[in-house]
Amino acid sequence: MAQAPQYLTPDEDINALELAHLIPEIPETVLAIYVGINDAVCNKGLVTPFLVRHGHNNVFAFDPQVYAGEAAVPSGTVDAKKILSGFESPNATWNRNWTYVMIEDPKREVASLWKEKGYIDMIPAKFEDFTMISDPVKSKVCTFIDPKAFDHPVNKSRPYLAAARDRGLKMADAFTVPKGLEGETCGLVPVVLNQGEKLYVATTDFSPCAHAWSNIHPDNVEFAVINENSAVPLDLVIAKPPVSPKYAKGLIPPKGSADMTTDWFYRGSQIVRLPLLQGLFKG
Repeated sequence: MAQAPQYLTPDEDINALELAHLIPEIPETVLAIYVGINDAVCNKGLVTPFLVRHGHNNVFAFDPQVYAGEAAVPSGTVDAKKILSGFESPNATWNRNWTYVMIEDPKREVASLWKEKGYIDMIPAKFEDFTMISDPVKSKVCTFIDPKAFDHPVNKSRPYLAAARDRGLKMADAFTVPKGLEGETCGLVPVVLNQGEKLYVATTDFSPCAHAWSNIHPDNVEFAVINENSAVPLDLVIAKPPVSPKYAKGLIPPKGSADMTTDWFYRGSQIVRLPLLQGLFKG
């Protein structure tokens, strides 16, 4: 990251990074993140041998007297606390004892949950744009992504992604999926980007866009840096109904990307999300 001018300044060192080990028993899931600005728009640099499969799922808060959680949740949803280890509400004004749910059934639409009895508010999930920063001669990366991402107008406007997908199909078998992470890439499309090329991680219906990547290739001489620009989709935020007056007093809207609330992991119960090193900005 120190080689890329958008990250570490001359007087910053490793203490400027957030370090985490997402699944401690699997060495390849160690992760270094440089967090630039973590507000409504977030900029990050990431380095990891293997980014575990995850997506970003809108989270809906409900009155526990209406939906108590566990199995008692709106149809087509799942209790976020049940599937995510270390689930956190976005800030201290959001009661930890409320029921937080994510859409599980793809037929369940966001707007339908806004009309459910007991609905409090929604924490919108972010969309991400990846940029390959490193030279693939030194470090090749294969990103695996939900094919729905290619229906998004942003990715449709990027003609180079056709060649990137072709490279991915030809090269995918050369990338390692670490032992213990079998199934992480199943059903996802492999994409190998050239330096400077981008891939938008988003769907047109605001549903989670599953993605992972492997930076483990026999020709690699160093780990790659991937830049991530992320933001919550403004049109979804604007469409969201006002918070019920019963709950609105003192409720502070989530800032940043609220990752600890909205991240959905394929192996959610195994994920350790408490950082080994916090870094300058909370990520």
